[in-house]
Amino acid sequence: MPKRDSPASSSSAAAPAKRAATATSSPLAETTAESASSLDSCVLLAQQGEGAARVRMPWVGFGTYKLPQARKAVTSALRSGYRLVDTAFIYGGEKTEPEVGAALEAALATRPRDAVFVTTKHWRKFHGYEESLKCLQTSLRRLRLDHVDLWLMHWPGPAWTTMNRRNDMIEQHGAWHYAAAGHEEANIAALRAETWRGMEEALARGWCRAIGVSNFTVEHLRRLKATARVWPPAVNQVELHPYHQQRELQAYCAQEGIVLQAYASLGGQDASRAKLEALGGSLLTSAAVLGAAAAHGVTAAQVLLRWALQKQLATIPKSSSEARMLENGAVFGFALSAAEMAALDALEQGDAGRLCWKNDPLRMLGFS
Repeated sequence: MPKRDSPASSSSAAAPAKRAATATSSPLAETTAESASSLDSCVLLAQQGEGAARVRMPWVGFGTYKLPQARKAVTSALRSGYRLVDTAFIYGGEKTEPEVGAALEAALATRPRDAVFVTTKHWRKFHGYEESLKCLQTSLRRLRLDHVDLWLMHWPGPAWTTMNRRNDMIEQHGAWHYAAAGHEEANIAALRAETWRGMEEALARGWCRAIGVSNFTVEHLRRLKATARVWPPAVNQVELHPYHQQRELQAYCAQEGIVLQAYASLGGQDASRAKLEALGGSLLTSAAVLGAAAAHGVTAAQVLLRWALQKQLATIPKSSSEARMLENGAVFGFALSAAEMAALDALEQGDAGRLCWKNDPLRMLGFS
């Protein structure tokens, strides 16, 4: 791994993480990249760079999207056995990363740095080479770390000039009407390529151990591959659950060696009641899910997380309840049968099953 030239190296806040990194033996470092059998079980990410070590990432992690009191929740999650913490620059109106950083600083005072796998995400406002590097520098300061384990490009689309977008103006002028300068449809693929170039530089500097993407379609990935020096992205983190299975994307990522990491595994929290009713109800109340739960003596949430794992999808469930954290982490002691998997597969709704990003005019991702 390259020597780290960290923007946080002069900050005293980074010191606990750096001291802890010299400690020996952590549960995460000792795991093998085999089947998911515990919260310590890891998948091997693609090698990124000649001679670079392949990074291990836990199959099941802890998400922080829309999570109140993130510091307390992350502390509880780490105490409950989670080894991966997933956050993002933009979460909580940019308030979540500092809360996660406070929890990590306390945790890493008593355990080695490599005992916790930390993921954060670049925000679309910072598309471009220099801007991307500045974005990561800010994230590292907030997280009180000298590096993250995985850095993802959060969104393939543009930044907007305002969040107060009028539907009538979008209907009249199109979904790109409010795109920021330089982020227009004709420019966005080249701009993403510059963002990826910045991420490659951050990888070379040791500011992150692996780089990847989020919410990318097959077309976005193919466009990126045409200009990338580092390929493949280690991870593509996407909305993926029985209502929205993205089967073409699953096949492409398997072909390219990209690990798919599912968010909204339980159906997400952005969908309206009317949207869920149109789909036949929440996934947590689906007859196929409840039938499997009854058969195995587990919860509906555990069935949905198990379905993902049996499809070789990493997951990042979240909860502010420690009891629910433990429940979400207890998905290794049973296996769904072929018939149960098929019943969940049959819930597929295609694009109609997409439940997240409901306020984004380009949420359906039909752009290159």
